[in-house]
Amino acid sequence: MILECKNCKKKLTFIEDDISLEGQLITCKYCNEDWIYNSMTLYLENKLIELDLDLNTKEIKINELNTEHNEKIQQLEKDLNLKKEELNTQKLLEERISLFEKRVTDTEKLNTVQANLEIQIAQMENEVKKASETISNKNETIEKKTNYLKMKINPFKNEPKDNVPIGVDDSNADVVNFKGYEKDEKKKHKKSFFWRSNK
Repeated sequence: MILECKNCKKKLTFIEDDISLEGQLITCKYCNEDWIYNSMTLYLENKLIELDLDLNTKEIKINELNTEHNEKIQQLEKDLNLKKEELNTQKLLEERISLFEKRVTDTEKLNTVQANLEIQIAQMENEVKKASETISNKNETIEKKTNYLKMKINPFKNEPKDNVPIGVDDSNADVVNFKGYEKDEKKKHKKSFFWRSNK
């Protein structure tokens, strides 16, 4: 006779029949769980109840997964529609590019100096880029110097006397060593670049 453990659900084999085991204490050899065996009919009834509970749990999980999958499908459909719209936009862009390419070809035929103009444009673009980088670097330096001068004009109140301003030539407190100050700044990055505090 084969029974299923109520605790670990493993199969147990007995040489006794249903009538002999009825009312007996059953001990699972796998998990040591004890229970009283009543009858095969009651055993099967309880087993069906457990199966019903397990099936309900399974159905709930399946329904939850189906809901998640349906939501995912809806989201994917939205994403797909957006991608299709983007593809249509790209197609229009490709058509516009084709028109531009034709116009460029036609212009090349009419204008023999276009190659020289393109070289000149490339050189000017490089010069503009270099000038922009120079302006950016100088603006950064000017901003740092402005902030430093603002600090000199409006020092912090109740600042300890032993604080030493960074970038100031000790031999002359009115002379600012900006070059040394900027080198220190690059090393310190996000650290405070005006005063070293002893706090």
